[in-house]
Amino acid sequence: MMNETVVNSKIRHELKYYINYFEYLALRSRLKYVLQQDHHSLDDDGYYIRSLYFDDPENSDMHAKQAGLLNRKKIRIRIYNHSDRLIRLEKKSKFNQLIKKEAVQISRQEYEAIISSNINFLREAGTQTSLMFYSEFKRCFLQPKVIVDYKREAYVLPYMGIRVTFDKMLCAGTVLTDLFDPEQIMLKAMESNTVIMEVKYDSILPDYIRSLIQMASRGRTAISKYVLCRELNPSWL
Repeated sequence: MMNETVVNSKIRHELKYYINYFEYLALRSRLKYVLQQDHHSLDDDGYYIRSLYFDDPENSDMHAKQAGLLNRKKIRIRIYNHSDRLIRLEKKSKFNQLIKKEAVQISRQEYEAIISSNINFLREAGTQTSLMFYSEFKRCFLQPKVIVDYKREAYVLPYMGIRVTFDKMLCAGTVLTDLFDPEQIMLKAMESNTVIMEVKYDSILPDYIRSLIQMASRGRTAISKYVLCRELNPSWL
């Protein structure tokens, strides 16, 4: 049965950067003194995230990102550390540099139902968020498109809503039905010495955090792990 606990984040700021491995090591060593490591972490190197992304038959969400549209969205199912203990159906909406995430927790059985195009349980749950997901799947004819896999190292300052993450080893899964298989064959989507740094905050980013992230030599950029993984294989486009 779907967990009725609904996660609706407030609208937040999001900044993304490509950094090299040496910048990552320097930033990481400084952030450890001012932020806490995220509770999902398995060890000092963080935790694994794997997401199955959905799009419509025309790939509208992918093309919106490629076209640089300021307002866009992504629908995905996300798991942590290859486990089914926590499975979330998520919608991430972006409004220029602002983001909002809406999510419901689902069971393994409900995940299998979605993969089989059986989404009636979302309507039957009757919550505002579950009905929104039901409408998205029905209206857009959403289909599984790609599995995105990476390791995340995250640092947080909870009372200020600040979160800094380093995403490494970005890969795309080759079998859409094997979301939970830690051994499935992956295609590398990013060079080994490249790291994606993301900075999220509610309203104010303190100067001491801002000065740290200015170490990123390439500056802020638009990055989509979803698009990077889909572009790996022409048959996925």
